[in-house]
Amino acid sequence: MKGAHEMKRFSAIAALLATAAFAFASEELDVYTWIYRASISPAERFAVLKNVAEAEIPGAGELYAEALSQLLIEFPNLKTVSERESADSTARLLADLLGEAKYAAAATDLWRIVQTFSNPLVKADALIAIGRTRSEDLFEQVARTLQDLNLRPTSDPESGERIAYGALLALEKYRKIEGFPPVFFASTGWYSRRVRDQAAATLPLIADDPTQALEGIMRQGDSNVKLLALQTEDASKAGAAAKSAFAALALSEGWTSATSDVKERQILANLRKLSMAVMQRSGVTSSAIPLLDRSYREGIDMEEKLSAISALAAGRSDDAALVLASALMKLNERRRADATTQDDERIVRAVIPALGATGSVKGRPALQAVENMDWTNAVKVLAGEALKKLK
Repeated sequence: MKGAHEMKRFSAIAALLATAAFAFASEELDVYTWIYRASISPAERFAVLKNVAEAEIPGAGELYAEALSQLLIEFPNLKTVSERESADSTARLLADLLGEAKYAAAATDLWRIVQTFSNPLVKADALIAIGRTRSEDLFEQVARTLQDLNLRPTSDPESGERIAYGALLALEKYRKIEGFPPVFFASTGWYSRRVRDQAAATLPLIADDPTQALEGIMRQGDSNVKLLALQTEDASKAGAAAKSAFAALALSEGWTSATSDVKERQILANLRKLSMAVMQRSGVTSSAIPLLDRSYREGIDMEEKLSAISALAAGRSDDAALVLASALMKLNERRRADATTQDDERIVRAVIPALGATGSVKGRPALQAVENMDWTNAVKVLAGEALKKLK
């Protein structure tokens, strides 16, 4: 009983102390608010706000919002350099404080800071603060700010980069999939490495599964953008089914984006190769089988052909087995005509195990034909092993 009584007494004392602390903080805030309102110059008001921030007084958001509104009213009438510099410092301080407090009621005024002030650091801090408030009303404006900056370098690139950096951090705080495209294009845009790296670091924080946003990028971007989109999807936390379907889309884009430019052709080939590597890890959709067949037949080099064979093997389906069986039958015909090349020898050693990996009986006739051909003993052994794996 004594212990319970002491606990109740302790709780009562704690409650009184909390009430007293709140009352003291409230009185202290009232004093600072009075001092702030009595201040005349921007420099004086900045000093008061800084003291409030350092004192970490609870509930000061309303004072900060009032100060921001007053700053916006007075800003157009400031004449001297020192007044403008004080206004910039005050705006940056208030943006940081309101953002930290997640004071959404001040978001509109924070956006007015972006529109009104010319200092790029002030604009950046205001954008970051908007992101921290996560004001739904201003999300589109923040996203559009970065989207517009992505289009071309600003007349003063350093200023443009600072504003873009602020927009990036704001969109990171919003974590909305709609903010993914402008951040993605910032990661491959005209900016310096610092900004591009920040954009790349922001992407996975916006969405674990960015597939929806990346599909539009894949269909509209140039070859470099398509490749980066696939790399981004592959590195994301999207599920295997989403990655598999996206890889099929990438493989399709890798074939439909025809070009005569040698460099572009190589980039598209790299896109196809990566898409097939993703399929091997995540699965092969039925829609990808004809595309894999094309990569086997028309691939830019041996690496692409072998990648297609491996992906078909990972498909483990009758359709995949039929493509591989057709390839093996043609190799058998070339062997019968004594027309095989060194590349054919390399390919046949990949196709045969791949047929076995599919587990489909559709590959049996082509594998059995190997035994009656003039292939080396090593090739015939591979065929025998593959036959044992068929259903």
